[in-house]
Amino acid sequence: MASEAVHSGAHSGVHAEAHEEAHHELPARVEPDVTTSELIATTEANATGVRNWMWILGALTLVGIVVAFVKVLIEWSDQDEWGYTAAMVAFLFSAFGGAPLVAIAGTLAKGNWVRPIARFAALCSLVSIICTIWMIPLILNLPMLVVDGARRRSIWFEGPDVSPHIWALVAMITLIISALGLIYAYAIPDFAAMRDHSTGWKQRFGAWLARGWIGTTVQWRTMRMRIGMMGTLYFFTFVFVHFIISTDFAMSLVPGWRDAIFPMYHAISSIQAGLAVTVIGLWAARKYLGLNKYLHLDQFWSIGRLMFAFTLLWGYFFISAFIVFWYGRSGSDQMWIDYLILGPYFWVFILAVLFIWFTPWWWLIWNRVRRSYNGTAIGAGLILLGVFLDRVRLYVAAWTVPEDRIHERFLTEYPSTVYPDVMDIFIMVGALAGSILLILAATRVLPILSIWDVQQFNLLYRPVEYMKTKVSLIGKPD
Repeated sequence: MASEAVHSGAHSGVHAEAHEEAHHELPARVEPDVTTSELIATTEANATGVRNWMWILGALTLVGIVVAFVKVLIEWSDQDEWGYTAAMVAFLFSAFGGAPLVAIAGTLAKGNWVRPIARFAALCSLVSIICTIWMIPLILNLPMLVVDGARRRSIWFEGPDVSPHIWALVAMITLIISALGLIYAYAIPDFAAMRDHSTGWKQRFGAWLARGWIGTTVQWRTMRMRIGMMGTLYFFTFVFVHFIISTDFAMSLVPGWRDAIFPMYHAISSIQAGLAVTVIGLWAARKYLGLNKYLHLDQFWSIGRLMFAFTLLWGYFFISAFIVFWYGRSGSDQMWIDYLILGPYFWVFILAVLFIWFTPWWWLIWNRVRRSYNGTAIGAGLILLGVFLDRVRLYVAAWTVPEDRIHERFLTEYPSTVYPDVMDIFIMVGALAGSILLILAATRVLPILSIWDVQQFNLLYRPVEYMKTKVSLIGKPD
């Protein structure tokens, strides 16, 4: 277990932390010119076979789009046929949408370990574009607030009939704007590096977006202010979108399902999945992009501890919601237990709990696992599988409820289990491939690791000896 020692310099007034890392080698310091050239080189089209992966992902994405058009033509008016599409959209938004919070929280807390990974975490927010596109058929298939002359139950008590449709789209567009603003705020110094070290269209593109950046004190202060503002906007929009998706696309479709904790449960599991996506992305960058000297065990160790904490937090929020229904025992409470847990998706629920909570808890509780690259990545993979199964349990069950029963006080007859067909599988694979493809395409312009963050990491970090062991001395700039 790591021990920390805090030192204060008598003359410089700089605070520093010493982290004991006796079980792994300390990160080697890299020269600034080498860092800039190597990270910019990762954006080359043929870098480490990225182009081949992009072709494969592009083909899968195209197949998913074609199958989606066929599904629209054949099954447009069948609401129960869109359950797996809704589950896929909720999963993608949960997994990739939660990743930027790793960069936002770590940056605001001035953690040095988060610097090399902030760029990748922010780039994951681009998947909100994919989610918005796939949400269009879901929005068009949502029942109106007034069905057969009666207003159905929802959070829009007195709103117009199209309130769920309009506000869901507005929320997603706002999230996209805040995501692009966050990425740009992080990337201004790197655009200046592209301007000074690239050629051709990348040099012109970098010069246009750098906006005269030369690294003055005022520019650095303004950039950090922009990161704070866009990060705050993204966080609040992120929570609001979870509220919209979880209520309008799941809870309001099941008569009698009333759960005040469910939107926050949805957001907490999204942060857990976002941490897992960040780990998987870092592991792939180390393995396939040759970024070992910039991605160290500190990043995996720190995120591993956060994943473990949010795994326990998921259990807390689930139990907090479950005990209300268990002890309430009203007709609607019993319906929630019988339909969403013990009903047609019972085994999906069991597998979801196994992979999202029990197995990661048992796996990540060991220090040796959290202090390893592969061990943390395995835990992240288990969590992502569990979150996906949980979204299938919730959204497929919600979209299976017939529209003509939406005014019932609570369900008394439960629809049977709906299994994915071939089109559902192609759509889900294509949407996931398109999300990864969008992130890889962004890394052809911006390095997957922020150049200025890595430079600051090297400036603030120094390997020293402390109490007969090697530790990392990390300075605090302010």
